[in-house]
Amino acid sequence: MTTRKPSGPKRRSLPRSGRGRKKTLLLDQELLDRARQALGVRTETDAVTRALEAVVRRQQQVEGIRLLASLGPIDVTRID
Repeated sequence: MTTRKPSGPKRRSLPRSGRGRKKTLLLDQELLDRARQALGVRTETDAVTRALEAVVRRQQQVEGIRLLASLGPIDVTRID
């Protein structure tokens, strides 16, 4: 009977369009640790990924609000 060595920690697979690429970044370790804790993630990679996703999501929200604002005032009688 043969035993297999564990292949190490499982990594979250990225969508095909967002394949990961190795990067070398100089980051403030204390800031990275605080972000990891605030986001509730285990790895530094997950912390950076989640933070980047939050920045992109915020930009999309701002664009949506600007679009709504361009439509004029809200008619409260038309809100369900």
